[in-house]
Amino acid sequence: MPTNIRSKHGIDLIDSILAPVFVAATLVLSGLGTVSIDAPIAWAMSDAIYSAQGTEFTWAFVISLIVVVTAWSTNENQFDDFSDEETAVVAAMAAILILSALVPAISSAIESYWWLGFFIVMLNGAGFYLLAYRYRF
Repeated sequence: MPTNIRSKHGIDLIDSILAPVFVAATLVLSGLGTVSIDAPIAWAMSDAIYSAQGTEFTWAFVISLIVVVTAWSTNENQFDDFSDEETAVVAAMAAILILSALVPAISSAIESYWWLGFFIVMLNGAGFYLLAYRYRF
Protein backbone atom coordinates (compact mmCIF):
# COMPACT_ATOMS: atom_id res chain seq x y z
CA MET A 1 0.00 0.00 0.00
CA PRO A 2 1.39 3.47 -0.84
CA THR A 3 2.87 5.29 2.15
CA ASN A 4 0.63 8.34 1.76
CA ILE A 5 -2.49 6.19 2.19
CA ARG A 6 -1.27 4.29 5.22
CA SER A 7 1.65 5.59 7.24
CA LYS A 8 3.22 4.43 10.48
CA HIS A 9 4.65 7.87 11.22
CA GLY A 10 2.23 10.73 10.76
CA ILE A 11 -1.36 11.23 9.74
CA ASP A 12 -2.39 8.95 6.92
CA LEU A 13 -5.16 9.33 4.35
CA ILE A 14 -7.38 6.63 5.85
CA ASP A 15 -7.50 8.30 9.28
CA SER A 16 -7.90 11.75 7.71
CA ILE A 17 -11.06 10.57 5.96
CA LEU A 18 -12.41 8.56 8.89
CA ALA A 19 -12.00 11.28 11.54
CA PRO A 20 -14.63 13.78 10.27
CA VAL A 21 -17.02 10.95 9.36
CA PHE A 22 -16.72 9.59 12.90
CA VAL A 23 -17.29 13.03 14.42
CA ALA A 24 -20.43 13.50 12.29
CA ALA A 25 -21.77 10.08 13.24
CA THR A 26 -21.02 10.72 16.92
CA LEU A 27 -22.85 14.05 16.82
CA VAL A 28 -25.89 12.30 15.39
CA LEU A 29 -25.72 9.45 17.93
CA SER A 30 -25.47 11.93 20.79
CA GLY A 31 -28.45 13.94 19.57
CA LEU A 32 -26.39 17.13 19.28
CA GLY A 33 -26.56 17.37 15.51
CA THR A 34 -28.02 16.04 12.32
CA VAL A 35 -26.42 15.04 9.06
CA SER A 36 -28.73 14.61 6.10
CA ILE A 37 -28.97 14.87 2.34
CA ASP A 38 -32.19 16.20 0.82
CA ALA A 39 -31.53 16.02 -2.91
CA PRO A 40 -31.44 13.95 -5.08
CA ILE A 41 -32.48 11.48 -2.36
CA ALA A 42 -33.66 12.01 1.17
CA TRP A 43 -31.19 10.36 3.57
CA ALA A 44 -30.15 11.08 7.12
CA MET A 45 -27.62 9.46 9.43
CA SER A 46 -30.35 9.22 12.04
CA ASP A 47 -32.54 7.04 9.77
CA ALA A 48 -33.14 3.59 11.20
CA ILE A 49 -31.80 0.62 9.28
CA TYR A 50 -33.35 -1.85 11.71
CA SER A 51 -35.73 -1.32 14.59
CA ALA A 52 -37.33 -3.81 16.98
CA GLN A 53 -38.40 -3.80 20.62
CA GLY A 54 -37.06 -0.27 21.15
CA THR A 55 -33.63 -1.16 19.79
CA GLU A 56 -32.70 0.90 16.78
CA PHE A 57 -29.71 0.54 14.46
CA THR A 58 -29.17 3.79 12.62
CA TRP A 59 -26.82 4.72 9.82
CA ALA A 60 -24.80 6.70 12.37
CA PHE A 61 -24.34 3.61 14.53
CA VAL A 62 -23.29 1.41 11.61
CA ILE A 63 -20.91 4.07 10.26
CA SER A 64 -19.39 4.51 13.74
CA LEU A 65 -18.79 0.79 14.08
CA ILE A 66 -17.20 0.59 10.64
CA VAL A 67 -14.94 3.56 11.42
CA VAL A 68 -13.80 2.16 14.79
CA VAL A 69 -13.07 -1.28 13.34
CA THR A 70 -11.24 0.26 10.37
CA ALA A 71 -9.17 2.56 12.59
CA TRP A 72 -8.27 -0.36 14.84
CA SER A 73 -7.31 -2.69 12.01
CA THR A 74 -5.43 -0.26 9.75
CA ASN A 75 -3.28 1.08 12.57
CA GLU A 76 -2.40 -2.37 13.90
CA ASN A 77 -3.12 -1.49 17.53
CA GLN A 78 -2.72 -3.94 20.41
CA PHE A 79 -4.13 -3.48 23.90
CA ASP A 80 -0.59 -3.97 25.21
CA ASP A 81 0.37 -0.68 23.50
CA PHE A 82 -2.02 1.32 25.69
CA SER A 83 -1.69 2.36 29.31
CA ASP A 84 -4.47 1.41 31.74
CA GLU A 85 -6.13 4.81 31.35
CA GLU A 86 -5.99 4.67 27.56
CA THR A 87 -7.42 1.16 27.56
CA ALA A 88 -10.29 2.40 29.75
CA VAL A 89 -11.04 5.25 27.31
CA VAL A 90 -11.07 2.94 24.26
CA ALA A 91 -13.18 0.34 26.11
CA ALA A 92 -15.63 3.00 27.33
CA MET A 93 -15.94 4.38 23.80
CA ALA A 94 -16.75 0.92 22.41
CA ALA A 95 -19.14 0.09 25.26
CA ILE A 96 -21.08 3.35 24.99
CA LEU A 97 -21.27 3.01 21.21
CA ILE A 98 -22.74 -0.49 21.40
CA LEU A 99 -24.95 0.10 24.43
CA SER A 100 -26.43 3.28 22.97
CA ALA A 101 -27.82 1.18 20.12
CA LEU A 102 -28.84 -1.90 22.11
CA VAL A 103 -30.27 -0.32 25.28
CA PRO A 104 -33.10 2.15 24.62
CA ALA A 105 -32.76 3.78 28.07
CA ILE A 106 -29.13 4.68 27.41
CA SER A 107 -29.94 6.02 23.96
CA SER A 108 -32.78 8.11 25.37
CA ALA A 109 -30.62 9.50 28.17
CA ILE A 110 -27.84 10.46 25.76
CA GLU A 111 -30.27 12.22 23.45
CA SER A 112 -32.18 13.92 26.29
CA TYR A 113 -29.29 15.53 28.16
CA TRP A 114 -27.05 17.73 26.03
CA TRP A 115 -24.21 17.59 28.53
CA LEU A 116 -24.20 13.79 28.40
CA GLY A 117 -24.18 13.93 24.59
CA PHE A 118 -21.29 16.39 24.73
CA PHE A 119 -19.38 14.05 27.05
CA ILE A 120 -19.96 11.15 24.62
CA VAL A 121 -18.62 13.25 21.73
CA MET A 122 -15.50 14.07 23.75
CA LEU A 123 -15.05 10.43 24.85
CA ASN A 124 -15.41 9.18 21.27
CA GLY A 125 -12.97 11.82 20.03
CA ALA A 126 -10.40 10.72 22.60
CA GLY A 127 -10.96 7.06 21.78
CA PHE A 128 -10.59 7.64 18.04
CA TYR A 129 -7.43 9.66 18.64
CA LEU A 130 -5.94 6.78 20.60
CA LEU A 131 -6.83 4.27 17.88
CA ALA A 132 -5.70 6.39 14.95
CA TYR A 133 -2.87 8.62 16.09
CA ARG A 134 -1.56 7.38 19.45
CA TYR A 135 1.97 6.33 18.48
CA ARG A 136 2.31 8.44 15.38
CA PHE A 137 4.44 11.35 16.52
